[in-house]
Amino acid sequence: MPMDLLQALAHTEMPVEFINPAEQRDLRKLHEAGYIICNFPVADTNGPVSIHMVTALGRKALTHFGNGAAGFARRG
Repeated sequence: MPMDLLQALAHTEMPVEFINPAEQRDLRKLHEAGYIICNFPVADTNGPVSIHMVTALGRKALTHFGNGAAGFARRG
């Protein structure tokens, strides 16, 4: 699980967008685990993933697995 990314998102002002394919793969894992609410681009496009929130389940996971990473600088 990309817990470092989740930890950073927990300390980031929302919404935030990611365009890097590697980060998008990690975001998909977090979304499928129920840790974040986000929108993915239409299939076969290179659009950004928009993250809207870290869920209560995601925050609970951080209490067990988080590492205290800092948030991201706001993009765009």
